[in-house]
Amino acid sequence: MERSILSLVNQANLEGRLRSNPTPMFFPNFFGIKEVSTLTWKTLVGEQGVPVIADVISFDSSAPIKSREVIRKLSGDIPKISIKYPMNESELNEYIRLQSDIRNDARLRSVLDLAFKDTDRAYNGVRGRIEWMALQLLSRGGFMLNPTNNDGIVTTAFVGCGMPNDNRRVSTADWSNSNTADGLQDIADAVDMAFQKGRNIRYVVMRADDFSLLRKQKSTIEALKGWLNQSGKLAPSFKVINNYLADQEFPVEIKLVKPAVRIENAAHVRKTVCPWERKRIALIEDLRVGDIQHGPIASETLASMRQNALMVKKDFITVSKWSELFMEWTKAEGHAMPVINDPEGLFILRADNNPWPLYEDTEGWEVFL
Repeated sequence: MERSILSLVNQANLEGRLRSNPTPMFFPNFFGIKEVSTLTWKTLVGEQGVPVIADVISFDSSAPIKSREVIRKLSGDIPKISIKYPMNESELNEYIRLQSDIRNDARLRSVLDLAFKDTDRAYNGVRGRIEWMALQLLSRGGFMLNPTNNDGIVTTAFVGCGMPNDNRRVSTADWSNSNTADGLQDIADAVDMAFQKGRNIRYVVMRADDFSLLRKQKSTIEALKGWLNQSGKLAPSFKVINNYLADQEFPVEIKLVKPAVRIENAAHVRKTVCPWERKRIALIEDLRVGDIQHGPIASETLASMRQNALMVKKDFITVSKWSELFMEWTKAEGHAMPVINDPEGLFILRADNNPWPLYEDTEGWEVFL
């Protein structure tokens, strides 16, 4: 094992590449990044809704004693997420050929793209797994790892975020049925339910294709016609629907997501999937719902690794490049877990009118990783 044999691959170029070429993803819209000192994620859950009010008492009287908030600590193991790519001899020969004929910026760009293509894929591969986990948490309240979606550890139970079971709702009709569904009322009912539990919902997050179902529903069109005092044909736009929702008793704003990741199984068969579950609508108080908690990576502190491999840390991901017998290797790894900081403030509406499956029992929040 020795350092990269690609002459253009150095610390400065690798750091610049990681800064300039991240694939756009949705999880940074909802999760911050938080470093922890161990490989255990933690979050505290308490009564974070409306406050308990004080009492009006007479002068010289003792203040009534109130019960202290009950705090629960949720925790679990932070998993290791890793991906590795080889650069074979034919690709190495192509790199050497291009490098020997650098005449202009376009040719230099081609050489750099070849040198760092595995870096891009590895770095964004780890981010993609976090995207999958984070959006599964928001749309299902947890996730399950199986051979179909993960070529590694398989969980024996649903990995829940701690969202209470009674925070789950089911629509009055399948949103796909434009004649019977009433998505705006489903949202209003879910927001009201949250309010009854002391929660002030401000954002409703859904997939773009589920929003398309909402805007085509007869009930939506009729509600907007009445609000606009308009007759005749109406094709509700995203802006008009959001303006309508902002004008209601409990104003909320719709946020759309359209994520996609590719999963490769043990047989190297790839499939593009959407990590946000279809017909699942998340209702949240704030856009930032949690953090990507990440712990220490052993290779970062090993002197032998730093001596024999080029290593760069970006956010919660460490990227390494090294060579072995005319084979260039690129690896990205992170010890990270998306954690919802206040799972009792997460509400999910199932918009297909089907009951929630038993395996999505989020009362048992233990993580089996």
